[in-house]
Amino acid sequence: MSSPLWTTSRDLLKESGPDSGELWLNCTDCALNSTPSSPNQTDCKENADFQYIMFPIVYSIVFILGLAGNLLALWYFISTKSATASSNVFKVNLATIDLLFVLTLPWKIVYHALGNNWIFGEAMCKITSSLFFANLYGSTLFLTCICIDRYIAVVHPIRSLHLKKPVYRISISIILWITLAAAIMFLTFRGPLTNAFKNGNVACMENFSSKSWKGRISGITIFSAVLGFFIPLVVIIICYPLIARKLLVTAGPSHRSNMIKKKALRTILVVLVVILICFVPYHVIQVIHTLRRINVFSSCTLVRFTYAARHVTMALCSLNSCLDPLIYYFAAEKFVWKPTCCGRPLKLPQFSKTISSLSKFTSGPHSTSKSTESSMDL
Repeated sequence: MSSPLWTTSRDLLKESGPDSGELWLNCTDCALNSTPSSPNQTDCKENADFQYIMFPIVYSIVFILGLAGNLLALWYFISTKSATASSNVFKVNLATIDLLFVLTLPWKIVYHALGNNWIFGEAMCKITSSLFFANLYGSTLFLTCICIDRYIAVVHPIRSLHLKKPVYRISISIILWITLAAAIMFLTFRGPLTNAFKNGNVACMENFSSKSWKGRISGITIFSAVLGFFIPLVVIIICYPLIARKLLVTAGPSHRSNMIKKKALRTILVVLVVILICFVPYHVIQVIHTLRRINVFSSCTLVRFTYAARHVTMALCSLNSCLDPLIYYFAAEKFVWKPTCCGRPLKLPQFSKTISSLSKFTSGPHSTSKSTESSMDL
């Protein structure tokens, strides 16, 4: 299912046939210019047929890996009774929001496999769209909270002792959930989200009119991108070098202190990589596409580029749900899965041993010391 922030207006579509994925858009129309097109203007040919194959494949992979990874993470937090530990509150919320998004992917897979034809009704369209945006912005906000938490633990260790109680993090998480719920309800419940393409297919959360784009959609798009992504991105980019500087300038009084700092640095690095891969391309293209829809840009080259790029970045954006579990692993000193069956431990596969070795290497030679201490306390 495509985002409404990437859709081509129904009023602007000029399809060459009922089953064709090729769209012929006049450059002036693409820029939402109200003046008539002149015969000398060149048509912008756009083709997005690849989405009908790309989305089902990518979403299927994300569904399998994301479902397994996030269920495993939640199972670990619950089984070890560490879900409300101060270091895990934001991770539990991140895993939950990722899991909710992953559970909507089967409907999206069918939608794109049928050539962007929604057959599940208006209510299901609202649910899947709501969870998509909740994951899009909720993941970024909870990742930012994880980075700030690590920053305070390393750069301001005395202050972090006063903020150690889980109630502070639980309160922040509740505020974020309420904010997400209010924003999503404003966006998705003000009117129907399904409408018909010219070829008879039913669109879900796309194919909006020029009037809608020039109205509330463009404003919400830019406001959400700035507040829900670009500001958190700046915070994360600032936190990482500050933690790195603290590690280089000061040495901890013990091996335990140094491990804490290395863990914090490693966590923020993984968070930054996830955001750069999954979210930066999406939001950059989103802003450019929105500016084009409100007639700020009118280049045919830009029209063709954003039309194709928006689908690719949507696929990249979904990868965060199966990459986020890496954060839980690298943020812990001993995040080890020990499955059991009938009360007996099962032998770990060789892959798990390899990952454990990698964790020891990245944590330093003392990463396995003091096994009696909690592995998830920061």
